This record gives sequence, structure tokens and C-alpha cells, in this order.
Amino acid sequence: MNESPATGRDSFTDPERGVVLVAAVTALALMSVLALGLAETSALDARLGEKSLAALQAQALARSGVAVAAVVLAETDAAGGPELADAVPRLLVLLGLDPGLADALADWADADDAPRPRGAEREWYLAQTPPLVPRNAPFASVGELALVRGIDAAVLTRLRPFVTVAGEHAVNPNTASREVLLAVVQDAAGVDRLLAARRRGAIVAEDVAALLPDAPYAVRLALVPRGQHYTVRAVGGVGALRRTVETTLSAPAGVEPEIVAWRSLEP
Repeated sequence: MNESPATGRDSFTDPERGVVLVAAVTALALMSVLALGLAETSALDARLGEKSLAALQAQALARSGVAVAAVVLAETDAAGGPELADAVPRLLVLLGLDPGLADALADWADADDAPRPRGAEREWYLAQTPPLVPRNAPFASVGELALVRGIDAAVLTRLRPFVTVAGEHAVNPNTASREVLLAVVQDAAGVDRLLAARRRGAIVAEDVAALLPDAPYAVRLALVPRGQHYTVRAVGGVGALRRTVETTLSAPAGVEPEIVAWRSLEP
């Protein structure tokens, strides 16, 4: 019987060899895709890690800014001043509002139940729908003013930029608005001098008498270049990333500043 001579070829036929080649190429392609995916995932993880670290660093820098502000305030002397109740009706007039609202504001915050001529106390508030009880204590927030007799949304919007519930007993001539300064000083020329002076640099206590030579002593006492409460906004940056925090610091004279409110202003 005749036998076919050996050809030296493997046992795969041409069609089988094609299938094997296609499978190998497919496997190689899948491996390439997986490798590329892993590389992209690793790069993404690295970028996310860098961004998270940068965010933490920026937040820490912003907090450091608040700490620096607290140190500066602690090293600055402060003085007290008289109550500013008499300036409230004048401010209301300057803002185009009813000066009688001053009575309602005072009644809400005072400890008694005796209404002022144009104010309201417990009896009036309990008769409203829904019934209310006046706080009979200092306001807790500016928004609380909306509960006071005669103050609606439009009045509150007008008042908001010019009032505070921080419990200040004087006005800072370096930061107060023109309207507030006019309500206290009652002298437009004197207010203009204060505003011009603070554009050149910070007003100190010794400057007030020189800038307001004709003002009554009580008015000068009502202008204190250092308040007891401050809003501090600090921004920390790492590369293009920014983090901002806003705090309210209580910083009376001779007392270590204390953070009484804190919020992050995320982009």
C-alpha cells in the first residue's frame, strides 16, 4: 500500500488556521481595549485624587484666612458706644419708609408688654392669623423682621442691606453705608468727609473728632472704628481650584474672637 509522503505541515487545515488567527486577533484586541480602559481609569483616579487633595488644601487655606482675621481683630482695640435707637426712625425716613415702624421694632424686642404709640405687643400679635408671640428679646435674624407689625416683604427687602441683628451699640465709620451714617451724624457734609477719609485709608478713633468738629459728643461716641461683630469671607486657592468660607466673628474688646456662624460657599 502506498503512503503519502510527509509534508512537514501541522495538522490544521487552512480554514481552521483562519479561525485560529481571527480568534488570536480578537483576543489581542480585547486585551488592548482592557489595557486602555485600565489606563484611563487609573488616570481618572489620579486626577480625582489630585482634585480631592487640592480641595482639602484650598479649604484649609480658607480656614487659615479666617484664623488670620481673628488674630487681627484680637489685636485691635475696640470701644463701646451709646444705643442707636434714636437713629432708627431717621434711617427709616432716609429709606423712604414709615418712621413709625421703629415703635413696632422696639416693641417686638423689648421685655415688656406695653405697646408704644405706633407699635404692637402680645395682645395684638395673638389676634393675628396665625397668632404670634413677640420675641421680647433681641432679634435672632434679619428675616425675623418680617414678623413685625407693618413690615412686609417689600419693606424687609428695603431694610435688609442697612440693618444687623449682631447687637452692635455703635456704627463703624469704615464700613457703614451712607444712609446709616446720615441717620447717626445728621450732617451731610460731615458724612461726605467721613466717606472721603475712608477712601484714603482706615479711619481711627482720633480721626472722628477732626472730621466732625461740630458734632455733639454723643454722635462721636456713636462712631466706633472697630465693631464687635464682623463677617469674614476667606478664599483659598490651589491651582485653578477655589474654596470660599464665610464666617461671622464675635470680637468684643478684650475678648478672644469667637466664630458664631460658618458656611461654605461652594462654586
